[in-house]
Amino acid sequence: MLFILAVIFFYFNSRIEYWYLFILLDLILIFVIWKIVTFYEKKLELQQNEDDSKKSFLKILRYWYGVAVILIIFKQVYYITYCLKPADWDLLFIKLDFLIFGVNPTQWAYQFNNPFLTECLQIVYAYYYPMIIVFGLELYLWHRYKEFKYTIFIVFFSFYFSYLLYFIFPANGPRFHLHDFSAISSELPGLFLTEYIRAFLNLGESIPNGVSNPQDFVQRDAMPSLHIITAFLIMYLSWKFRSKSFFFYLPYFFLMIIATIYLRYHYIVDIAGGIIVSVITIWIGKFVYKGKLIFEGEPDRVSAP
Repeated sequence: MLFILAVIFFYFNSRIEYWYLFILLDLILIFVIWKIVTFYEKKLELQQNEDDSKKSFLKILRYWYGVAVILIIFKQVYYITYCLKPADWDLLFIKLDFLIFGVNPTQWAYQFNNPFLTECLQIVYAYYYPMIIVFGLELYLWHRYKEFKYTIFIVFFSFYFSYLLYFIFPANGPRFHLHDFSAISSELPGLFLTEYIRAFLNLGESIPNGVSNPQDFVQRDAMPSLHIITAFLIMYLSWKFRSKSFFFYLPYFFLMIIATIYLRYHYIVDIAGGIIVSVITIWIGKFVYKGKLIFEGEPDRVSAP
């Protein structure tokens, strides 16, 4: 993905300011990641098992570097889109939603407006951000390193696949095209945490505080919905690994669907796109890992908590 971004920066260098700095950054990151992984794997060959190095800082870097790198990639995708300014697809997505349901789902959901419901669903929506780390820790702390690597591949591949689709189908979401973004706090008030969560999410979406044209700054990352993709994949992986957390992520996935519509972040077609990307990601994961991992039917495998 870093290499793909470097190529994009080079190809559109006449339209992207400081393109050469981003290419340099991506090439440095590629080299550093390669050195971390190869050095750790060589060191691992000299040990009997990975638990022998469980307190190694190098081991932490090897398994968790992606959490930091994915944030860098996410912002690069935003910067490229912001510089290129492609036409948004929101109007087409709105028409598709209306064609399928006869109503605009986010407007229809407003009839259920309730501060307690808003508060709960805003928390559900925000849990997307620590969810990968929490699930990853569940596997990492139980020394299920094969499953951990598989999880990181599956989840991060879905991220990078979605980032590429954002270049093709840039969209802001119904908050900006079907509703008044500045009136969301008054139309969908919460209780205690809602406003703080919204402010944090807006910051993460690159929306400056108090601007009159937030749609010009927000990341074009509505289609497909990564919130739906991540919730679906974590639900699937928790089931695949026979983790008891599956009984949490199963209802959580359906609550996430409700939250994305009720809180006006996504169209129904974004959700459908997210599920399609999830299925494609799982299929590609099975193809890439064929013959390398066996999860089902391992008699000596310990189930995660």
